Amino acid sequence: MPEKDLSQLRAQLQALRDAYVEKMPETFQRLEALIESIPFRGEPSELDTMTSTLTLLSQEVHKLAGSSGSLGLDCVSVAAKQLLSLAEHWYTHPLDTITKKHMMLQLVGTMRDCDMHPTPETTEPSRTGTRKIHIVEDDELVAQEMLTWLLEAGFDAEVFFSSSVYLDIFETLSRPDMIIMDVAFGQNMAAGPDIIRQLRNRLGRMPAVVFLSIHDEMETRLAALRAGASRYIVKPISKRQLMDIAHEFAERKNTPKYRVLIVDDDPIALQAAKIQLEQVGLEVHASEEPLKALGVARETKPDVIILDIMMPEVSGTELAAILREDRQFDAIPIVFLTSQTHPDEKTLSVALGGDDYILKPFDADYLTATVCARAKRSRRLRELLNTTAAD
Repeated sequence: MPEKDLSQLRAQLQALRDAYVEKMPETFQRLEALIESIPFRGEPSELDTMTSTLTLLSQEVHKLAGSSGSLGLDCVSVAAKQLLSLAEHWYTHPLDTITKKHMMLQLVGTMRDCDMHPTPETTEPSRTGTRKIHIVEDDELVAQEMLTWLLEAGFDAEVFFSSSVYLDIFETLSRPDMIIMDVAFGQNMAAGPDIIRQLRNRLGRMPAVVFLSIHDEMETRLAALRAGASRYIVKPISKRQLMDIAHEFAERKNTPKYRVLIVDDDPIALQAAKIQLEQVGLEVHASEEPLKALGVARETKPDVIILDIMMPEVSGTELAAILREDRQFDAIPIVFLTSQTHPDEKTLSVALGGDDYILKPFDADYLTATVCARAKRSRRLRELLNTTAAD
């Protein structure tokens, strides 16, 4: 994007921030009015009023917690999350109505006393990005901030404020490499996962999906996972978090394939495993000569090493011990392949440097899932270690 357009976008974002902060006293007044209108006694005749009031309060506070957090107003965001928890667990909270209302009003008072002009976040320069990203977020401030960060980093990003509209037009759009989607839209606290689930059922394979939410509960994370989440981020999301995720998922096509080294003296088993792993996009190096495995490993720098246990000249467990003596392979996952099922053998192989254990004849899906998961974690760990070392 041209610098002129980016400058215009930054100016629009700053105007949004200024307007947001200016309207915060009105927001606090609305919260106080809603809290005051919660019925005291909770009698059957008041339940409808109480439920509707708590719903309105939750919706207002939900957006406040996310927006203020994205602005760097952590003080407001933390208090808003506490207020939201009280509203959402109103009927199961052990305290009486008067005490709960008093606590809510105190939290609004805490927000009023917060510093509304924090020091802007400092971030490291971003690497240049090239991939397409969709942002589906009904909070204009949060959406515009993420859009600005992504465009500045060179990503092709686009914002959609309505989840239902996004669902309707998705098939007419250029397919994105990553979708960033809020979990809640309006009164629907699970609209994001519902939309992704519908798209996945309709279209099959989907790009990486990153869900954003102010909730950190197991139930919400589980719903996102079942909908196909690649990552779940609790708001507010920082610029560095967003850049790391964008480069990890949106630029996956531009990153080197995960590398796997398989060592097995059985040529048929070796080729079967190689073919299965290559079909899911892995770069596979196969060796029938275990005595040469150390040299091959140093040359190929694998993300995962797969070793047969029963081999002539050197066993898989012995080879694993030798590989572990080389510091560059100390953190590389080692997966053993074997036809033996004795529990002592499994315990011994893990104790001697293995990370996983797959029985022959192996299930192809289990093999690929295990190796892919190990490879991904291996590469991420090494990238983190390299970043730490560089700092």
